[in-house]
Amino acid sequence: MKGIIGTGYHFSTRFLLAIFLLNLIVIIPVLAQPNDSIKAYEGRNRPRFDITVNAIYAFMETNLRFESSNGFLGARINFEDHLGLTKSQVMPMISTVFNIKNRANIIAYYYGIPRKSYYTTKNEFDYNGEVIEAGTEIRAHFNTNVYSIGYMHDVFVDTKSRLGLFINFYVLTFNTGISSNNELIDQSFRIAAPLPHIGVMTSYKLHPKIGLTGLFSFFFLSVGKFGGSIHTLGAQVDFDLTRWLDLGCGYYLFDLNLEAETTNFTGLFDFMYQGPYLSLGFRF
Repeated sequence: MKGIIGTGYHFSTRFLLAIFLLNLIVIIPVLAQPNDSIKAYEGRNRPRFDITVNAIYAFMETNLRFESSNGFLGARINFEDHLGLTKSQVMPMISTVFNIKNRANIIAYYYGIPRKSYYTTKNEFDYNGEVIEAGTEIRAHFNTNVYSIGYMHDVFVDTKSRLGLFINFYVLTFNTGISSNNELIDQSFRIAAPLPHIGVMTSYKLHPKIGLTGLFSFFFLSVGKFGGSIHTLGAQVDFDLTRWLDLGCGYYLFDLNLEAETTNFTGLFDFMYQGPYLSLGFRF
């Protein structure tokens, strides 16, 4: 399964980048058109709120590596393979864009992924210096919450195209607990990581009722007790059902690599999910 997820990760990354670049290729020539059409569009009554509810069928991979007291990293622990957490599930996400004035927008979104397992290990593995034998009963939970708010400036926007640059601020919280029937493991820790983020959003109308949207964002950070990288990729086809309602389908990828040094956890943390989704958007 791990090989399949890895292969799917590289394929989906290339596919989403291709969609995003296609969006840019379509939009860039439009940037050269006269400013009159842009000013005419800005003078119209644009929707102030765009609220979207998404349901993502997410394939997840979660890895930890503890750092020992002498500074060496231990063996990689895969939460899905070693601890029995679900590798896929439906994940809800809600996002909103508030148009302040003309090209200025506030963006925000939230999602949460609660996961837990009761699992009998199939193979021996090392957990933070302890050897966990095959056949050990493990109880684990891994709850993820992501909050984000930021600002997006529309470099270009008219009736058919949009190119926006944004910077937002993530607060990611991971609440994890692991225990075993032989009491070799009984540990819980919580990570709350504040991470800034920058990106590009593009959209283009292929037809009066059909549009294409692309998203790419990234950041590399090393501040205080946290360091690492985060990037997202997304592509979506939109269908306008009415003036205020649209239906979308697409594919989304989120990849986080985090190095943390906190009271309860010191080491490396990798979390990735990707998958297709359906969305319902409301504009008013």
